[in-house]
Amino acid sequence: MQVTVKEVFNLNEGLNHIVNKELPVGVAFKLQRIIRVVSEEYKTAQNLRSKLVTKYKEKDLDNGIVQLKEDELEDFNKELEELLAEKVNINVKKIKISELSSIHATPKTLGLIHNILIEKNEGEDQ
Repeated sequence: MQVTVKEVFNLNEGLNHIVNKELPVGVAFKLQRIIRVVSEEYKTAQNLRSKLVTKYKEKDLDNGIVQLKEDELEDFNKELEELLAEKVNINVKKIKISELSSIHATPKTLGLIHNILIEKNEGEDQ
């Protein structure tokens, strides 16, 4: 499946919300495989994003926050948008929403992981 780097960031965040939930073994296994694939792409993208921040950083502030060079914000945003729009292939099996019925998930979490969810199997009645 092809997704953007922005979708990789979203998937990583959403999967982190449900990774510690109790699930049937088969579903937990599928999720663990998805997490492994997504986390590899996430690490690569996060590394590139960190390099961008370092490139445009003016100084470090408190609590790990950085101040970017004000006169280069437009360039930073352009490069960041390019990175987030990049396409990557992730080879994962989608999960049926019904397989997650045993957990409580927020609409936000479901929105973040929507790329890996399907409503039903092909050929199933609605």
